[in-house]
Amino acid sequence: MDSIIEYRDDQAPASNYPLRIVSPTGPSACCMDHMERIGHPAFDASWRFFYKRCRICGYTVRCFYAPSLTAVLASAKEIRITLAEMNLGTGKRKRRTQAEIEEEIAAAGGRLPRAKNGHRFPIPMRHHKPVPTAA
Repeated sequence: MDSIIEYRDDQAPASNYPLRIVSPTGPSACCMDHMERIGHPAFDASWRFFYKRCRICGYTVRCFYAPSLTAVLASAKEIRITLAEMNLGTGKRKRRTQAEIEEEIAAAGGRLPRAKNGHRFPIPMRHHKPVPTAA
C-alpha cells in the first residue's frame, strides 16, 4: 500500500485525510507531547496501522501496532498445505517409511538395537553413565 503521507519542506503542512497528508520531513521538539491519532486503523500488507500527527507542526507518521489477522491466517494456511504435502508424499520431499529406514541401516551394515520388551529403537541409543548419589 502506498502511503498517503507526502514529506515536503517546501509546502505548508496540510491534512486532507484520507486522501493526502503533507508533512514536514523531520519531527520537531513539540512532536513528543502533541501527537494525536487521526483517522481509522488500516492495513498495509500484513500489519495494522493508524496515522499520528503533531497538532503543532503537522509532522505525521504511520504507527504499526499489530499483525493483520487475515495475513496471519493466510500464512498459516500455506504452512498447513506444505505440511500436508510433505506427509502425503505429494511434495518435493517424501517421508521415508520405517521399512525404508531399516533397509538403509541394514545396507550400511548396522543392526537396530532391541529394547528389553523386544521392540526396535528407530535410532541407536547411547548408554548413559549412572549419576553418582551423595552418600
